[in-house]
Amino acid sequence: MPNTVLFKDGSICEDEYQMIGEDGVMPTGNVLLRATELDRLDEVQGKKGLLITVDSSPEEHQFPLQKLDLIAINFAVFTDGRGYSFAALLRRQGFVGELRAVGDVFRDTLNYMKRSGFDSFILKDGKDVNEAIAGLSDFSVPYQASVAVPEPHYQTGQRIS
Repeated sequence: MPNTVLFKDGSICEDEYQMIGEDGVMPTGNVLLRATELDRLDEVQGKKGLLITVDSSPEEHQFPLQKLDLIAINFAVFTDGRGYSFAALLRRQGFVGELRAVGDVFRDTLNYMKRSGFDSFILKDGKDVNEAIAGLSDFSVPYQASVAVPEPHYQTGQRIS
């Protein structure tokens, strides 16, 4: 059963990306490769995605960012903040495609993920997507600058109400 993808605008859809199975056969359509499988990137017929884990840091690896449509960053546990840093770094390196948070993702983390540059999320099993959608608007005006908001609110001249 496909996962539900939640986008930062509150829309949802089914995940269309598949991973290479244990048999090594390349699936048809959109494929999410592991960093160790990047040598097979040209075999992908649909959209090309990359799954980054803490073992495949963009600080230590050069990824073909211009060839990728999606980069999914795995949060093994929510207390490990490296995924936020990876997202911000990938945006600074020029990645303009979709950044997706996967793994230990839930309502309380979404605002921070959006501010780090994430576009979409696959929630942890058992988490309510409607609650997560409501959480996307928990904070209406960011005060600090971030990857998503390059100019801090206090410099815009807008009043916070």
